[in-house]
Amino acid sequence: MSMFVIAAIIGGIVGLAAGFHGGHGHSNYRHARAAGHGRKPALYLGARGPWITIPGPFGTRIGHRL
Repeated sequence: MSMFVIAAIIGGIVGLAAGFHGGHGHSNYRHARAAGHGRKPALYLGARGPWITIPGPFGTRIGHRL
């Protein structure tokens, strides 16, 4: 096999894996929103005490206990 064929096969596998992963994240987000699970406020009290979160990259949140 040539290097081009091997690169095409590997690229296809990586593309499919990324597509499935991205689709699952979107479905999980939509399902959680439909069930009423929105994002937590920036500062909230939980079982671990006061907690603060800030928006992170790609729709994530970065949190830390105060």
